[in-house]
Amino acid sequence: MDSRVSDFVQDYNALATSLLERWSGLASRAASKMDAGAYDATSAAEDAAAGARLAAEAGWLWTEWMCETFAKLAGFEGGPNIAESQPFEAPKGSSLELAGPLLKGPGLAELPVSAVTIRPPQLGPKQTEFTLRADGSGYRGGTYVGQVNATTEKGKATAVTVWISIP
Repeated sequence: MDSRVSDFVQDYNALATSLLERWSGLASRAASKMDAGAYDATSAAEDAAAGARLAAEAGWLWTEWMCETFAKLAGFEGGPNIAESQPFEAPKGSSLELAGPLLKGPGLAELPVSAVTIRPPQLGPKQTEFTLRADGSGYRGGTYVGQVNATTEKGKATAVTVWISIP
């Protein structure tokens, strides 16, 4: 079977198998304690907590699997979350480099340097405008602010405040 549905069946089997192995491990540990005569109230409480934690996690995983499956079958597969900024200005001919990660609010979130590209990284002799391009996949939506260091051929550095909005 080489279809979209077979992919979902395989994902279902993988999830079910992993959860079954974890439930079996929990049951085996409890049975071993009982066979050894070492099962007491503390063991029962620990097993109940572990079972509740596993049940909650299993419920979350099944729900996540179901939502992803319906989204994929309906054609709503997630792709990269690419954002483009407005143009910014720097001195002609500058070499451009991010001064650090872009930040969303005071300590709320950060967009790492590795997720942001300056376009172009080197301005031409008559060029003053540049933009940012960011892959916001996996990052919280919002406006991220930071600095770009613009260094001219003569070595004069200028800090340009930049921002980009991730949907």
